Amino acid sequence: MIFDLLYKSETEVLNLVEQTLKSKERLTLTYFNQHCFNIYNSDNNYKKLLDNKFEVFPDGTGIYLALRLLGYKNLKRFNATDLNEKIFSHISKQGTRLFLVGGKYVEKFLTEKTLQKKINVVGYENGFFNELESELVIGKIKDVTPEAVIIGMGVPKQELFAEQIAKALNNKVIICVGNFLEFYFATDKRAPAIFRNSGLEWLFRLLKKPSRLWKRYIIGIPVFVYHILKLKFNLNK
Repeated sequence: MIFDLLYKSETEVLNLVEQTLKSKERLTLTYFNQHCFNIYNSDNNYKKLLDNKFEVFPDGTGIYLALRLLGYKNLKRFNATDLNEKIFSHISKQGTRLFLVGGKYVEKFLTEKTLQKKINVVGYENGFFNELESELVIGKIKDVTPEAVIIGMGVPKQELFAEQIAKALNNKVIICVGNFLEFYFATDKRAPAIFRNSGLEWLFRLLKKPSRLWKRYIIGIPVFVYHILKLKFNLNK
């Protein structure tokens, strides 16, 4: 089960990224939240990737509470955005060569923000490309020889593309970050601390973008709860 594969703390994930960059080995890393769980149960390609090709960490209150309900112990609650901030902080100190994929309107602020945040970006692609164009993007990545590729294209598109890159380039660190790049480069506003600290960041996002996110939360949360309770019932049996 995917829950058995999840990292249990930020420290574990940060150490993994640091050690892999140092050893120049392959790493494909992504997060797993309530929305990811629903896709995992409906998309077999995504499920196989996470089960066999990715290192995965839990993201957000929903997954944390589900893990607790299912009997997992020694858990630390954390979320992908805060963790990615820490990963980028380490990356900036090391001068790691990055290729960024995704992030709406990020390109407009790329030069200004990369200088300000002192990250070494050697290439960028906006993420709005089709399957045929993906080979061209991979070619661009090859040409600039980054040490790590950061992909923010949404689930499961980013994981599928990450696996394409992993097959084409040897020993690269590839990290899927969802909409983190938009927060990092300030092209989108993150929820205020009161929402984040109370586990209601999803509610802020829903209120901000209801037409895009209503299915993910209004339908998605009950579907998620149903699957978790079903798992709990089967475990009890």
